[in-house]
Amino acid sequence: MSKLKGRTLRADEADELLKNWAIPDVAPDESSFGNRSTAYGTPLSELYKKELAEEMPIDEPQEPELPALTMVELERIRQDAYEEGLKQGHEQGYIDGFEKGVGEGKEAGYKEGLEQGKTQGLEDVKPLIEEQLTSLKAILEGLTAPLDKVDEQAEKQLVQLASMLAEAVIYQEVKTSPDVILHTLKQSIDSLNAEQEKVRIHLNPEDLELIKESYGEQTIIDNNWQLMAEPTLERGGCEVKTAQSSLDMTLKTRVKETLDSFLHNSGI
Repeated sequence: MSKLKGRTLRADEADELLKNWAIPDVAPDESSFGNRSTAYGTPLSELYKKELAEEMPIDEPQEPELPALTMVELERIRQDAYEEGLKQGHEQGYIDGFEKGVGEGKEAGYKEGLEQGKTQGLEDVKPLIEEQLTSLKAILEGLTAPLDKVDEQAEKQLVQLASMLAEAVIYQEVKTSPDVILHTLKQSIDSLNAEQEKVRIHLNPEDLELIKESYGEQTIIDNNWQLMAEPTLERGGCEVKTAQSSLDMTLKTRVKETLDSFLHNSGI
């Protein structure tokens, strides 16, 4: 508590005194600055004005007061916002759905059209392809037909040449190996099985002499063989005849039968 003139102030007196007490002006007087300046040469009066400008409060723009809204107005605003959002959602959904449907429809239509186009194209071009294939087949057959004839003729000529070569080799073998007639005669007698019958054997004259020398006169008589010379027969072959049958064992016939059998078995 502060004291005044030797007594203590009451609370109400102190309050009244504070209300009426004038705040002293402590702001400096600009005239007292004179021409004085700071160490950097800035006048004190100018520096004072600058400080005053910095200390002055800046008026900030006041925010406008929002009007007070009732519950009914708030509900109406909420409902309007909901309907607006629903409307925008419907519109955007329609746009998105339309665009998606158009895209999917275009893609599906393109695929279906492409498949139909392929199918139709194949059906349209099929007769042309078959016609071209038929023409090409006829051309190829026309080209190969002469070759087939040439192959067939060449095959026949080769077979004929092989037969002639085989006959020549066989005839040459008979000339160099006269014993062939002995095997031929034995095979003929065994085939006829005519031991008790009279057998006539037609031979080339040279083969006839070879048989006489090989078997002897007595054996020929015992076997009832009648050797008969036949100059038209080639060496190595004979014709054997009895009262009931005959057997052609001439060399020409045997060679032909052998070659025919070989060609038949070879598929020629």
